[in-house]
Amino acid sequence: MNATTQVAVWLDGLEPDPVRVGMLRPSFQGGRTLASTAFQYDTDFLARADRYELSPDLPLVSSIQYAPEGQALFGAFADAAPDDWGERIIEAHHASRARRDSSLPRAIGKFDFLIGVADQTRMGALRLQAAEGGDWLSSDAGVANLHDLARILEAAGRYETGEATDEDVAYLNDVATSPGGARPKANVVAPNGRLAIAKLPHSKDGNSDVEGWEALALTLAGNAGLRTPAWSLERVGREKSVLISERFDRAEKNVRVGYISARTALGLGIYDGDRTTYEEFTDTLAELSVNPRVDLHEMFGRVALNVLIRNVDDHWRNHGFLRAGNGWRLAPVFDLNPVPRRRGGAIFARPISREDDPRDRDLRVLLKIADSFQLSQDAAYAVLHRVADAVAGWPRVADDLGIAQAQRDAMADAFDVAQLDYVRALPGGSMPGA
Repeated sequence: MNATTQVAVWLDGLEPDPVRVGMLRPSFQGGRTLASTAFQYDTDFLARADRYELSPDLPLVSSIQYAPEGQALFGAFADAAPDDWGERIIEAHHASRARRDSSLPRAIGKFDFLIGVADQTRMGALRLQAAEGGDWLSSDAGVANLHDLARILEAAGRYETGEATDEDVAYLNDVATSPGGARPKANVVAPNGRLAIAKLPHSKDGNSDVEGWEALALTLAGNAGLRTPAWSLERVGREKSVLISERFDRAEKNVRVGYISARTALGLGIYDGDRTTYEEFTDTLAELSVNPRVDLHEMFGRVALNVLIRNVDDHWRNHGFLRAGNGWRLAPVFDLNPVPRRRGGAIFARPISREDDPRDRDLRVLLKIADSFQLSQDAAYAVLHRVADAVAGWPRVADDLGIAQAQRDAMADAFDVAQLDYVRALPGGSMPGA
């Protein structure tokens, strides 16, 4: 089987067709277990004035390049591949097909997940094609209409409880493979025609409306002046919701926009980065962004928000960059999830600096490194007050979103009163009483 794959990309959405970038060649061990990949840029792409590195681990050279040690995929391709939820759906669909077709391999691996994502919804601007040409990989429909939400919820629910039919799995394989993360999601068309992610309730959520709380966190972020995707909330049942978040890697008319994660920007492998700090990230952000001052100020505000709402799911795949003209810009904030202190969960929390304890992050530590974000002390005070003012208003936002009082009582200690009091005491404050 020739698994060599052509790689193409849209350049600023100006081309009528994607531009061929190069060839990606996988190496396997033990069947379909991906050992490594090699990539070579196309000479015509290298000659273009608007060429750019797909990711920092793929410099613009004509020679064959090999994935960094300890990584089977280059960063740009790892970002375009599915995460846990999408992998499980693709794997289940393959198993269903393999039961009917003995010629298919018994198991699949990382490269199959990469090429198995529906082309229409693949993250970023990359498109993949077999070496000999043909349809884009994979040519499944990739997206559902919003009025199909009930069907999506039913199929995803049956999948989670082990009751999904082959038809359910095939349907989810069409519409639910590209979004990252472990929680169930699907690609849908928003009412305005834009591609969006429908973030679904999970069977393990218990009585918590997780997506309602994410909507609340996004509201707080927007109220604090931070950049968020456009989103809406759909109620399902009395106390659960589906969050419809527009894809920020799609521009007008769903033109594709290049994307890399912060993990890729930092050059981190799958097992790296658990202790990489926000202070260290500022160097990468300043070097990569075409507007570093604005993006650094934005990032300072996001770190403050993460601390004040106790968002401990802020690993490096939950930050990213979008291609903007001749460079990269910080992508809108996403995957904001308040977590009550009693539930723990510090494993994914980013330390602010080497001085910080990710189990109990402290805004005093953030303020000490304000200059790393190109902020004066007074400017840092102003950002902290703006974010804290927004967070202090969380009960009103919860009321506006219709989140039940019992859930608010259970979530209350996610909003750090001691940290809010600390900010209130800083110079220049106007934060009302919590």
